[in-house]
Amino acid sequence: MCSRFAFALLFSGVLAAIGPAQQVTSDVVVQGASVNDGYGGWPTCGVDGQVYRHPSGGDLTSVMRVSPDGSTLLFRLPEHVNPGVIAPAGTGLNILGRYSRADARVRFQMYHFDRHANLLAQNQVTIPIQPSGMAVLPSERTILAGTHSNDPANQDEWKYGFAILDEKDKLLRSIDLPLPPGGGGWTFGSRMAVGDGVAFMMLHSNQPPQTAIAAISEKGDLDIKVIAAPLDTEIRHHNEWVFGPGVAVDLYIYRNERSHVTDRFDEYDLKTGEKIATKSAPPTGFQFGCYMGDEVSMLAHSAHVDPARHLSWDTLRMVTSKLK
Repeated sequence: MCSRFAFALLFSGVLAAIGPAQQVTSDVVVQGASVNDGYGGWPTCGVDGQVYRHPSGGDLTSVMRVSPDGSTLLFRLPEHVNPGVIAPAGTGLNILGRYSRADARVRFQMYHFDRHANLLAQNQVTIPIQPSGMAVLPSERTILAGTHSNDPANQDEWKYGFAILDEKDKLLRSIDLPLPPGGGGWTFGSRMAVGDGVAFMMLHSNQPPQTAIAAISEKGDLDIKVIAAPLDTEIRHHNEWVFGPGVAVDLYIYRNERSHVTDRFDEYDLKTGEKIATKSAPPTGFQFGCYMGDEVSMLAHSAHVDPARHLSWDTLRMVTSKLK
């Protein structure tokens, strides 16, 4: 398990007893799941508040969907195929699988599932990038984000860009990110999201420090809006970027809030890049679920729940809170 995940898990234990109970609108046990079940990769938000849990490594060859009522469903890949990047596709799910066997002739295979986890189709995928994100547009075309380099071991040589696939998962075109204003280079700063027929991803540059919203269409049209997002300080700590309905969201905390720590969410309009709102909610879990505009969900352990619920500490829960 990665150290960032372990820190989040530990930190959430301190916070669990702090959040105001009146803001919690739902607290359900995730059926057939636990904190230690191997699905510790960063979750992906789907339709209607569904959360897809990705394996954090090991031999798991499936993705778990968690519904707001706590029910779960597994989207299973064949043996020796590891789930790579995933993306909601309508009410179903697409998974770009990667073969783990050294003698495999096919490197990537796209699997298309319906909402009941039935496999509808699978296609071989040939792309010029190492994928790290994926989005499926309403047209059923797919946009993959990733890196490529002649020297993959040297991160300074990585080039960041996108690959666009047609409805049958055949490569249409690829595009590299341009240099940001002032030089340096963009890196990816979030998972991908879909809205208004395009895919969105947050970008970050260190030289000079700046943040941007990237929007890419199925034709390869790329629009990058630099936004006035605050930088990290000793007090203000940025956790991650997420997406909600029509907005990119900066999730952060203030380190000097020792007795009543609060998760804060700055919303930036996806069309204009302007900051339009700041909202808050109690930090009820260790992994982010979905940002729904008026509510936010988190995955949580059960170390600090009411003893009357008789839950072991590693029982996984989905906790939904109202945003203020």
